[in-house]
Amino acid sequence: MIGAIWLLATPAVAASYEAELDPVPFDASNRAAVIDSIGTVTASLDGSTLNIHGTFANLTSPATQGSVHIGLAKGVPGDAIGVLSVDHDRQGSFQGSLKLKPPQIAALKKEALYIRIDSEKAPDGNLQGWLEETGNN
Repeated sequence: MIGAIWLLATPAVAASYEAELDPVPFDASNRAAVIDSIGTVTASLDGSTLNIHGTFANLTSPATQGSVHIGLAKGVPGDAIGVLSVDHDRQGSFQGSLKLKPPQIAALKKEALYIRIDSEKAPDGNLQGWLEETGNN
């Protein structure tokens, strides 16, 4: 019984994540608005809180919002589950924290959570990147 109590009292080890932010899939209608944009993001999961920090550059118009999305799997778009604070400029940074529910943590571990940055000329997504685990701290 003592072993079971010790396991419950052990704090969760924070996990680290990262992603390259690349232009969203584009076609002739949005290619010019997204093609040269880039960015990076790092995140850490501390217990059930996901802390996110990132940068972006080369947007053709100012960023309007950042968000965390959940898909069915890596590469599959899905719904927004959280909002990030983003610099309203063509280059800048973003950050935020999000309390994840157990199914969202499971999705994170399966690389099904991603970050999306929207801009004035690409309101349905300018940059996006799926979070991948980099190792345990």
